[in-house]
Amino acid sequence: MRVLEKVVTSDGVLSVVSRENMLALRNGDIGYSCIFTDNEVFQPILIPVQKVAEAYSEFHTIHNAVILGGGCCTIPRFLIKRFNNTIQIDSVEYLSAIVELTRKYFLNGIDTDKLNIINDDAFVFIHNTPKKYDLIFVDLYVGGVKSVKSDTIDFLVDLANHATEQAIVIFNGYHSSFEQVTELCKQGQASFKRSFLMQDEFETYYIVFCNGEFDERTIKQYLLPA
Repeated sequence: MRVLEKVVTSDGVLSVVSRENMLALRNGDIGYSCIFTDNEVFQPILIPVQKVAEAYSEFHTIHNAVILGGGCCTIPRFLIKRFNNTIQIDSVEYLSAIVELTRKYFLNGIDTDKLNIINDDAFVFIHNTPKKYDLIFVDLYVGGVKSVKSDTIDFLVDLANHATEQAIVIFNGYHSSFEQVTELCKQGQASFKRSFLMQDEFETYYIVFCNGEFDERTIKQYLLPA
């Protein structure tokens, strides 16, 4: 593993590291982002999120997507590659150092004309934006600690207000307990047509909120090992 650059921030020391066909951003021992630098479509982390997006696309066309907690664009990279650069993507990242490292190292090999990297607070952005999105991914962590704002009714209402009639919203429940994600899932039922939980092989929970004709059974079929 080779360290390409280190940057000291108020949230810790960020390191860009490379190994074979992978590039990653780390904050100490915590992995923030990881991409394949070759022609791979599916990226090495957040596989369930990528598979859910692919399953959703069988039912509804994804025109617009927003990533709240965009990091170094792992999910945008997948969306650009998988859907042939047809999606308008807003990737919102509050830490300017991460935005700079993303632009310097993590955008090679992809088209970026429909990718908008926004240096902003995700909660402020989603509250104020006039846009609505077909796909919303929430990944709001600092050093492995989830923002408490992401579990509030106000935030869920903001997400619902900026989701299209057929939208899907996915929360990364990294380090959240079953009780915590279950409560968030229940809270979201007031704003979305349906909600349910998934869990990956590493026992990380994902909360899914849906507006369209898209259900848990369909998603689970896509999550089965190939």
